[in-house]
Amino acid sequence: MSAFVARSGHCYFYNIVIFIDLNDRYFMVFLLYFYGKRIVILKQAGIKKNKKAVVIGAGIIGLATALRLAQSGFDVSVIEQKSNPGTGSSKANAGQLLYDRISAMGSPGFLRSLPKTILNPDQGVIVNQLLKPNYWPWAASFIGQCTTKAWQENTQNLLMIAKLSRREMAKFNKQYEIDFNWRKPGKLIIYPDAKALNAAALSAKFQQQFGGEHQVFSKEQCIEYEPALRESSQKIFGAIYLPDAEVGDCHKFCQNLAQILIDSFGVEIKYNTKVEAIEHNNDQVRALRTDHGIINGDLFIVATGSDAPTLLAKNFPEKQPAIGIKGISVTYPLGETPPNLSVTDAAGKFVILRLHDQVRVAGYAIFSDNLDINPTHVQRLEQKARQLMPKAANYDASPEIWTGLRPQTPNDCPMIGRAGYQNLYVNAGHGSMGWMLAFGSAQILLDKITETNTEA
Repeated sequence: MSAFVARSGHCYFYNIVIFIDLNDRYFMVFLLYFYGKRIVILKQAGIKKNKKAVVIGAGIIGLATALRLAQSGFDVSVIEQKSNPGTGSSKANAGQLLYDRISAMGSPGFLRSLPKTILNPDQGVIVNQLLKPNYWPWAASFIGQCTTKAWQENTQNLLMIAKLSRREMAKFNKQYEIDFNWRKPGKLIIYPDAKALNAAALSAKFQQQFGGEHQVFSKEQCIEYEPALRESSQKIFGAIYLPDAEVGDCHKFCQNLAQILIDSFGVEIKYNTKVEAIEHNNDQVRALRTDHGIINGDLFIVATGSDAPTLLAKNFPEKQPAIGIKGISVTYPLGETPPNLSVTDAAGKFVILRLHDQVRVAGYAIFSDNLDINPTHVQRLEQKARQLMPKAANYDASPEIWTGLRPQTPNDCPMIGRAGYQNLYVNAGHGSMGWMLAFGSAQILLDKITETNTEA
């Protein structure tokens, strides 16, 4: 097979066409059959070259989106209101990659637990803000998702995105081999009694049909696999063990990914730039108005997490109400017996895991857009971690404290697709699963963009 180039309608060929460039406007791929001087075109596809795509947001979703667009030939710019990449919800969330064992939050079990949750905020879920009128539309829609059928459908959708994401993430890591404290240690989700463990096993069985493995462990097996639990004062009946669970530092990943975008693809990232409005003309977005002036483009993608609704005023099929659910993490130096596995305490609703030379404790789902740090929440996370793994971390050291808003839709599924205008798209609303879904969501969005912009 030999190469062929056609330019402005003039063909220079040997046997089979590999690439073609017409008038510097299109990348085209042709499968041709050569018979003497006759050329028969069997297949043709193309996408316009040098279209400018502007991505709003340099968290993990925005950066993954920018990568897939740049890899596909777009001229990409990223707009970020903060001074560095991955400094919002992407910075210090739990650090888990559970591609085959994620599920939607809305479920019959969530509704059944609400009275106990309201009466005991120490459960880790604080829902009082939902009583405010501005939260009612979201709350009403969320309650509608708390059926068995809706939970199964939403969980299946999330697992399908995650499966694609795992594949795309593996390709990326193989190509670039960046350091982000990645490990594949496995995970324990521990439960205090037989009833809770049996219910979890049923959920895991449903998830298993979409891939992945799990085992049901006794307390003794939990301690055998994770010695940091040996001196635990927390009640442990058993656990679900997930052998394929991964961990990593999402913030470090974002920093490396941003540099790859700049160095390998010529992507321009404009930091400290806030988008104030989307300017449009009829059915087309013309530009973004920012606090640093006008930014023009051909395509615009909103990937700003919980801030996305403020930019998406127009209705569109994929649109959902989205709110920020606050999470908190505290990160300590390693202790005498740091954990090897990622361990979630289902009753206390927190996770503890090791990231290189640190131990992170993450928890809380607070329905609030207030990012102020409540010292009581920080202290309670520390107390829970001490009870579960007394020697896992140096709890007496001053921790790194993070709080961020996880962008939550009522059905837990992200908005991915066209957003009201012909050239405006959205990739937002991933909740606490942004890193797990980032590369899959970016691929799905690219497919939807090319459906519209591909010229055959």
